[in-house]
Amino acid sequence: MRRLTLLILLLVVAPPSMAHYDGHFAAYWVFWALLLVAFAYATGWSRTRHHVQWWKPLLFIVGLLILASGVLGPVAHWAHVSLAGHMTQHMLLLAVVPPLVLLARPLPQFLQALPLSVRRRVGPVAGRVYQLAGDTPVSAFVVHGLIIWLWHLPSPLQISITDPLLHDAVHILFFITGLWFWWSLMAPARLGRTGFGPAAILAALTVMHTGMLGALLTFAPGLLYPEHPAGFAGFSELSDQQLAGLVMWVPGGLVYCVAALALGIAWLRRATESGGWNAKRSNTSTADTGL
Repeated sequence: MRRLTLLILLLVVAPPSMAHYDGHFAAYWVFWALLLVAFAYATGWSRTRHHVQWWKPLLFIVGLLILASGVLGPVAHWAHVSLAGHMTQHMLLLAVVPPLVLLARPLPQFLQALPLSVRRRVGPVAGRVYQLAGDTPVSAFVVHGLIIWLWHLPSPLQISITDPLLHDAVHILFFITGLWFWWSLMAPARLGRTGFGPAAILAALTVMHTGMLGALLTFAPGLLYPEHPAGFAGFSELSDQQLAGLVMWVPGGLVYCVAALALGIAWLRRATESGGWNAKRSNTSTADTGL
């Protein structure tokens, strides 16, 4: 599993990243960070594989490969020449990779990759972070939304593309806030009787505000990001911007919409089951009292 994961990442990521960075491949930290994450997960999985369902490592590998494609591979190359490509990259970091990785529940594997002495220190801290992130859904929603809107305003976005370090920092911010928001929707601690309902509402609100931003980009009469490279495959710069808006509005919104529907259905099912259980208890109590 470990060798297979590393081999896939090397085959998918190394050639395009080396070509794009003109010989500076060895110094490009993102590639090595992804390899480190893959190695740590594979090491931990090898120690816990008898207790992990088969689909969890599959989800993690798919998520990691999509992330690699988005930050180093074909999507990253497209993002350098097209605003639509850049928006696709952003939606992968915000709405696609985080839920895939989190559904894989990778924390136990990462902890098992550490030496025992380090694990004993890091484990409780990681557990508290997981708990806190899952218990702050409204804060996650607000921060997630603000980050999306702030870094898609014309001035911040155009400033970020002129500085590679700032650009990487923005992508890390997208990914971290995406992890926080999605974990607050699916955290086990919140999947009780009232946990699904608020999560469904927050996901629906995210559909609305990201759709609004996508619509603004789609219907803008002029270029909002004149400094950003745009226009590809025969598209004009304005058409490229409109396509970028559609990417956020339709495929991006669809991901949040599916999440809202799934959470809403789970909420209704849990409420129905709870209501049936309460009614059964009430009938039992009535029978016991002879009323």
